[in-house]
Amino acid sequence: MKSIPFLLILCCIFGCAKTDEAEIRSAVSEAKYFLNSMECDKAMEVLTEVGFQDDNADYIKVYASAQACKAGYKVLDVLFGGNLGNISSTSLLSSLASFTTSNETTADSTEYTALKNAITTLIEAGGGTQPSTTARNTAFGLAKSGDLSLQALYMIFIQMGKFFALYGDADAAGTKGAGGNNSCIFSYTTNDAVDWISVNTPGSCSSATGSEGAALLESPETAANIKRRLCEGIVLYNNMMDILSNVTLPGSSELGDVGNIQTQLSNLMAVAEAAETGVFNDGSATGLNAIATLKTVTGQATCEAEELDRIEKFYAIFFETIF
Repeated sequence: MKSIPFLLILCCIFGCAKTDEAEIRSAVSEAKYFLNSMECDKAMEVLTEVGFQDDNADYIKVYASAQACKAGYKVLDVLFGGNLGNISSTSLLSSLASFTTSNETTADSTEYTALKNAITTLIEAGGGTQPSTTARNTAFGLAKSGDLSLQALYMIFIQMGKFFALYGDADAAGTKGAGGNNSCIFSYTTNDAVDWISVNTPGSCSSATGSEGAALLESPETAANIKRRLCEGIVLYNNMMDILSNVTLPGSSELGDVGNIQTQLSNLMAVAEAAETGVFNDGSATGLNAIATLKTVTGQATCEAEELDRIEKFYAIFFETIF
């Protein structure tokens, strides 16, 4: 009979103790509570206490939200603050650069870096150095993967606006080169890139003498920082296209022209790839086939492993032309 109280105590202990899954659910719920009032540090604290859960889509979503919180980012502000409704599939980069959030004045700001970390958390969920919607589908199933991808997509729109407004020197209307500092995104020196700019004069980028680009993408900035920043633009764009190509968008008038982006930009990318022939693909071997090589690169490290000549040429032929 003496063993009965002991057994009752054990049952009580194990019956009342939280399982690991319960602890994770509790942390996610508590973090959401803090995020509602933009208490970013408190949200991150409760999430890190249970350790990063790389196989739990609900945890990953809230963890990314806590990272983005430090950039002042709230999903509802993006959806209902008028930004998404301003997107134009026929002038995507300009419309993104016109967002009220596209107000960066320095490279690698605290806000920009916080949002970059959140995007990386979302797109790399599921593992792999070459992020993809397919990999996330495999890891989490279509429903939860779709949630992760859509969350990443909204953040990518904001981040691309920040990126191209800053390096493209856009004004409040999103017009490239209208800020009065640089007429091109980059100062082009690779033969094929220079030839493209000289022949096609895309928008404000009407000449390429090696001095028309953003100061933040040329010396005295380090070569590593220049390549990293250029690759960030490519990786953002390609992940956006990967998501739009593989996820069904929710029906909402707030999304405006978002549903037409993938078709419109795929057509423009095909034109750019076809244009990279003849005189626009006969320069240095390190710059050949830039569009074909980089158009599906979704990993930062993969992009940075490419030659700068190729990255530069991608910008000249594609980004300068559609911006």
